[in-house]
Amino acid sequence: MSGSRADPHRLRRSRIAVTATFASHALAAGTLGPWIPRLKADCDLDAAGLGLALTGYAAGLLAGTRLADPTMQRAGGRAVVRCTVPAVGAGLALLSLGTNLASLACAFAAFGVASGVLDVAMNTEAVTVEKGYGRRVMSSMHATWSVSVLAGAALATAGVAAEISIGVHLVAVAVALALVSATLLAWLPSSHVPSHDASAQAPPRSRASTSRVVLLCVIAFASFLAEGVAADWSAVFLRESVRTEAATAGLGVVAFSAGMTVSRFAGDWLATRFDPPALVRAGALAGGVALAAALIAGGAAVSIAALVILGLGLGPIVPLAFSAAGGVARANGRTALAIVVTSGYVGSIVGPLVVGFIADRVGWRAAFATPVALCVAAAVSSGALSRLVRYS
Repeated sequence: MSGSRADPHRLRRSRIAVTATFASHALAAGTLGPWIPRLKADCDLDAAGLGLALTGYAAGLLAGTRLADPTMQRAGGRAVVRCTVPAVGAGLALLSLGTNLASLACAFAAFGVASGVLDVAMNTEAVTVEKGYGRRVMSSMHATWSVSVLAGAALATAGVAAEISIGVHLVAVAVALALVSATLLAWLPSSHVPSHDASAQAPPRSRASTSRVVLLCVIAFASFLAEGVAADWSAVFLRESVRTEAATAGLGVVAFSAGMTVSRFAGDWLATRFDPPALVRAGALAGGVALAAALIAGGAAVSIAALVILGLGLGPIVPLAFSAAGGVARANGRTALAIVVTSGYVGSIVGPLVVGFIADRVGWRAAFATPVALCVAAAVSSGALSRLVRYS
């Protein structure tokens, strides 16, 4: 295809392929959680041992995000995505072969590396497709990721309830991911999808302002940290601090996830009609204020409502930050996306640990002040999106 305007049919197929990639990554992530107790039992681990094994996953994720950029420079984003989608599936299947701490930690590390590489690569492809469309599409892809995580968790929970073999389930998911790579992912853009107005919208390939990249990293770190805390600790917070019933406590995660999914499906529309820095600022402050109100007022209803608002506020932030990072050209010709994604993962790993540490020593209300502070930090850093390409 030649010319500066993208072929609509090709664009549509590219978007389907990238969306399928997001769904594949999320399916694998969602599938893992319900099986972790089985992995713990099969490898005869205590809580500390499982924590060490999961540290392998965290280390692998961070390593993968750092490996993604140079790998894509050599092989291209399309090839990296098509290889890493089945690699993520293979990493899942490998987990079922763990027999002790060492083997499980190594399997988690391998799964983490593949997942980290894929995360950067698929977001890079999403930036390319978004430029081709000449309008926001990134948030809808992240919304698909959120829904697919829930679908993966539901399927895995059904498998656990049916007492099927963990190996059978994880291998089935691996085969499904390999089939996606062989079919739908053939539609990924081979190099780049030309934008509707490439000369007007392409960012200059000059050294990015260090301060702008730092601010984007702060936004990603803060948002991922708050997401991780809400996902990992909200139920415990509701149970132990608000004193809700166990069933009610579980609604915290559901409330947060529902709010985030809704706002991500609406995120592209919102980012087109409102100034992106203002949208990030409003979302971060709304989430932070709602959570602060819950900490002050207490009560199950107020706390669950605050988690809904937190999800609604945070939902559009990461897609916009990734879009902005994908448009920041560094001196070496690469974008800032891999750095920003890595910063986000650091937040998702560090946040739950820090909150747990503070809760043990000071209490849950003080611990949940951490994501409130980070929401404020994201709002203050929102100016980093002021140079984000604007679509009419």
